[in-house]
Formats: sequence, C-alpha cells, structure tokens
Amino acid sequence: MAGKKNVSVYLSYLLRHHPEDIGLDMDRHGWVSVDALIDGICRKGKHTIDRTQLEDIVAQDEKGRYRFNEEHTRIKACQGHSIPWVEPEMVYMAPPQWLYHGTTTSAAKKIEHSGAILKMKRHAVHLQDALPKAWQSAIRWELTPVVLKIDARRMHEAGYIFGKTDNDVWCTERVPAEFIAERIYHIG
Repeated sequence: MAGKKNVSVYLSYLLRHHPEDIGLDMDRHGWVSVDALIDGICRKGKHTIDRTQLEDIVAQDEKGRYRFNEEHTRIKACQGHSIPWVEPEMVYMAPPQWLYHGTTTSAAKKIEHSGAILKMKRHAVHLQDALPKAWQSAIRWELTPVVLKIDARRMHEAGYIFGKTDNDVWCTERVPAEFIAERIYHIG
C-alpha cells in the first residue's frame, strides 16, 4: 500500500505541478499521454508503474483527483494545478447554499488575518459541497483540523463566480472572510 500511495503522490506532483520533470507534453487543460506518463515515470527511476497499476490508482483514489479520457489514452488531474498556463476544465454555475473548506486551525488564523481564503499558488480555492469530503481535506495535514462553512449562495449573489470540476470540487478565486459562516472542529 505504501508503494502505491507514494506513486499516487508522485502522480499528483507530475500532473498538478511539474510535468516537465519527466518531459510530459501537457495541453492547456492538463491532459497528457498515458503512454508518455508511464514511460516517463519508469525512465526517471524513482518509481515503476504499468497501465494496470495506473488504472488501479485512478479507480481507487478517494477524491477522484484524476480522469482518463474516454479511450484511456490521456490522463489529467482534475484541479489543484500550480502551473500558471493550465486552465482546469469546469462547469460554471450557481453553487448550493453552503460549501465547505477543509483546513487547519493555524491556516484559519492566517485566513482571518488576511481577510480571505486565498488560492495561494493554485488556480482556485477548493470547496466541497459535503462536510465529510471537506473534513477529509482538513485531516490530511496531520495538524488540528477545522472546516470552514461558506455561505456560497450569498457570495454568488454578491457577484463571485463558481465552477465545478468533473470530480465535484467547487472552485472560486477567493473567499472573503465575511462569507465564512461557521468553523466546524469535528463531525459525527
């Protein structure tokens, strides 16, 4: 399991941040050739992977981070890119009343101080429409987790634009602190 997790983390690194590390030719929406990805990973020597293992990683990823095209000849990360020229594919629409942002208490203090949830080096702030999914994001940092409940409908009415990726992550440019309705420190 640890080996598969390490390959998954490396896959995220390549498809979200550094395709050039193994010479991937990435299009403006983040798609790359599956054959080139597998070849590049194996050639680099850090990990080995074959098509079956890649299919397994994509199928078992709890957050649905990756997508194949219909023919399974191309693959992309659905969002989370720090590559400036990649334009994540999403459908722009009105959000539900509430969206959730998983983070840590120390990051929540920085958000309070700055006055907004900022996208940092990514293309957008990532939000979830279900509290358990946001909690999953919050606990991954191994610090004190917190989920911020966002009044997304009020934000949208104030002119903020929302998009939804094909793995159901809601994205927006920033979330001003005035739209944070509540801090949630545990679920269940």
